[in-house]
Amino acid sequence: MPEGHNFKRINFFEGFFTTDEDWNAAEAYHLEKRRLHNRIMHQAGVVPIVAGGLKVTSRGKGDLSFEVAPGYAVDGRGNELVLRDPAVKVIEADKLKLPATVYVGIRYYEEPTDFIAYKENPRFKGHRRIEEKCRVEVLPKPPDNEETIELARVKLEEGVREIREAADARAPGPGELDLRYVPLAGIAGAHAVPAQRVELSVGLNDLQHHAAALAKAGVATAQYVRHQAAAAEMLNTANALGPGNLAEVLGAVVELERDMVDEIEKVHPNIASRKQFNDYKKSLEALHKLVRDRPRDVEGCGGIVRFLTSANQSLLAVTKEKQGPVAKGPEAIGEKLAWKDINVYSRDFPQALNIEGSNFTLMDSIEFVDESMKNHRWVVEGSKEMFPSRQEFTYPDGTKVAARGISYTGGQAKFNALNLKPNRDLIIIKRYDAVYGEQQTEMSVDGKKVTVWKTPEADRDRKHRWRNHYYHVPGTNVSGETIEIVKKALAAERDINIFKLWFYQPA
Repeated sequence: MPEGHNFKRINFFEGFFTTDEDWNAAEAYHLEKRRLHNRIMHQAGVVPIVAGGLKVTSRGKGDLSFEVAPGYAVDGRGNELVLRDPAVKVIEADKLKLPATVYVGIRYYEEPTDFIAYKENPRFKGHRRIEEKCRVEVLPKPPDNEETIELARVKLEEGVREIREAADARAPGPGELDLRYVPLAGIAGAHAVPAQRVELSVGLNDLQHHAAALAKAGVATAQYVRHQAAAAEMLNTANALGPGNLAEVLGAVVELERDMVDEIEKVHPNIASRKQFNDYKKSLEALHKLVRDRPRDVEGCGGIVRFLTSANQSLLAVTKEKQGPVAKGPEAIGEKLAWKDINVYSRDFPQALNIEGSNFTLMDSIEFVDESMKNHRWVVEGSKEMFPSRQEFTYPDGTKVAARGISYTGGQAKFNALNLKPNRDLIIIKRYDAVYGEQQTEMSVDGKKVTVWKTPEADRDRKHRWRNHYYHVPGTNVSGETIEIVKKALAAERDINIFKLWFYQPA
């Protein structure tokens, strides 16, 4: 039915001569009414049948095949997708540029069937039925859930030869089925959209860890925050959070966090005095204002989730503040350093470090030789000038080090970090020529901006030119074992130079 027109249903009366147009209009009336009901009253997605409707599973064949179980879904246009028989598909990795993420989707389509032609009059012929069908597809980009509903996604890398079930459903690795982003059908507004559901899970889990650290430091109300965040995460895991109730559920968590802030300011001045505590308070008040306004749409839910993430990042900085550990750390593993010692550390960074009570493991490193740059897909884009160099300078302790590096003016460096643990913090350390200090680069991970990496001025007298500097990537930005990092120069007049990169995560 044309958009903006009222519905018209057929009205029979004695002597009414009907045509094929009348009968097709009668069918279209009921079809469009049902689609309208599905669009307005129900949320697009897979109907979670007890038996596992439309669930994607591995086949255990040692190849890149998977199976989709029969089931039922509703797309964003109100079409009902019914898969009656299991569907088996094979991902053709040889046609992909790896690493790549592929997506499994299902879409509705119609097919004329039961053709008939009358011998008595060949002019009268046509299909007597329209068959409603659906097709499982392997796609190069995420489905929009309007015409195609996502059923799974899989990250493929060199060496992945088999599709497997995820060992950890909250953080699937390469070759493992990722079912986190499958939209679930239901009452309109009852469920958060998949991307928000995943980000909300990470945010609530992070908050529990931060609150646990504060509780160990003696902040009594932090334990209540931890329990309330755990209850909210259980609701989210059960897919029971959405635009209709997210503000109320998160509002209860935020109120307890505000009580925790009051206690810290009155009873724990050693924590309240930490420089990131005010940032946390500001982020928390912004989140409080948003949940108090009770948004009821997807965009409003997205705002709540973003503010939750921002508050968590500030709280992480509070619990990790170097003025003293919040709680007693684990047994030290590896060489002990203070954060300030990293800047002048003259040896190659070791496999294990203990930085002010926290253990870190070296996950990856990049050297500026052909093989390492190729493995990490290193490239510089849009620069005014870019050149490799080999330099031999000293650190402040007099240790002489020779290193290869890259310098670029303007533009951006793009590269991959490998072998990471998803949803864990990442510390990036770089060696640089300190004569060209005051470097500022905008950091992005997998297309999402993080913060600016500011390298301080150092050694203008050109005596000891080597320095190191570290940068923190929150665990919420580490979505997989491989992430793409973009380091964009914020000033086209100043060189950005890098002579080695190390990537550490908590042990």
